[in-house]
Amino acid sequence: METLKRFISIFMSAVSNCSLYSKEHAFVDELSRKALSILGELYKEADSLEIMILEDDLIANKMAVRDIGIQGLNLIKRLKRKGISRIDFLKGITLSELKQLVADISTTEKGAKPHQHIKVGVVDIRIGRFEIDKDFDIDSLSNFTSEQVEKVKREYNSISPFKKLKIAGLEEIVVQFSLMVKKEINILKLLCPARSYSENDYTHATNVSVLTMFQAQTIGVREEFLRDIGIAALLHDTGKLLIPGGGGFLKRQDSSEAEENEETEIHPLYGAQYLAKINGLTRLAPIVAFEHHLRYDGRGYPKLKGGNIKQHICSQMTAISDYFDNLRSRKPYKGALEIKEALSLMKTKDEGLFNPFLIDNFIRSIHLALSG
Repeated sequence: METLKRFISIFMSAVSNCSLYSKEHAFVDELSRKALSILGELYKEADSLEIMILEDDLIANKMAVRDIGIQGLNLIKRLKRKGISRIDFLKGITLSELKQLVADISTTEKGAKPHQHIKVGVVDIRIGRFEIDKDFDIDSLSNFTSEQVEKVKREYNSISPFKKLKIAGLEEIVVQFSLMVKKEINILKLLCPARSYSENDYTHATNVSVLTMFQAQTIGVREEFLRDIGIAALLHDTGKLLIPGGGGFLKRQDSSEAEENEETEIHPLYGAQYLAKINGLTRLAPIVAFEHHLRYDGRGYPKLKGGNIKQHICSQMTAISDYFDNLRSRKPYKGALEIKEALSLMKTKDEGLFNPFLIDNFIRSIHLALSG
């Protein structure tokens, strides 16, 4: 991430100098060459650098970039003014291509020229339904989702502080749901209601995973990232299994959400610590486990010393899925809300709870699913 921040800093310095002089100026040429060299370092990890702007967040290769500094903020402002929300820097980019992009970004005119190794445009927001494979039996969806919940239950029951999680089973579950999300059968048909309170936690984990993958798809996240996002969302509440003396998932049968004690509020930390030690597990998993009860404005829990932190975009999507599924799930201390009631409540919830862009996108997407 530090290499990326260096690239942004040098690239924006080139843009600033180009605004003062021209793309042929010695300063611009030197800075462009440095930026190209840094891109070469980034290409050792991936064949492209994809930068997206979502609201006021800068996303690089599907990861939120934090502490972007003044140059990062300037990049966001520049791109917004030009009506650009996505730039893909492809491997093989030339100095002339990069210098032309620098020149385009330095002007006040809308847009920028695309090149063979630079793709410029807007974030692809795909909301709604897609075609269903003709040979897929929709009537089997209920059995399919129930089977996946049973698998989640088996995998979760193997979690303990003294035993490492086996991720192969979870990957299989997520891949199956990923295929369903890709087919884009009405998302609401993929959500499984809990048959009993004892099953609620496993059903909830499954639904949150499906809803989060769905959100990621609607904002244009590439298919290969859906697996990591789905697994991270599936494991978001792992910490509840690790609370000392908790005996598994918390059973708050005589409590309300407002009465969660200090142990409950520390479960994100337990989950993050546990998941961070598992080899081969996506690095999103401990991040989402730690951040899913934080708010978009940095508040929430666990309480952090030294100020607020900015939620990762995957944590932001998981938080929306988590909240929605909790609202529509029956609990011993409250009834379930209808989907439209839940969406209305989430829309009017206090500012700062959710990313405004993501919550609006989620509500539009679910309403479209309802209309289908």
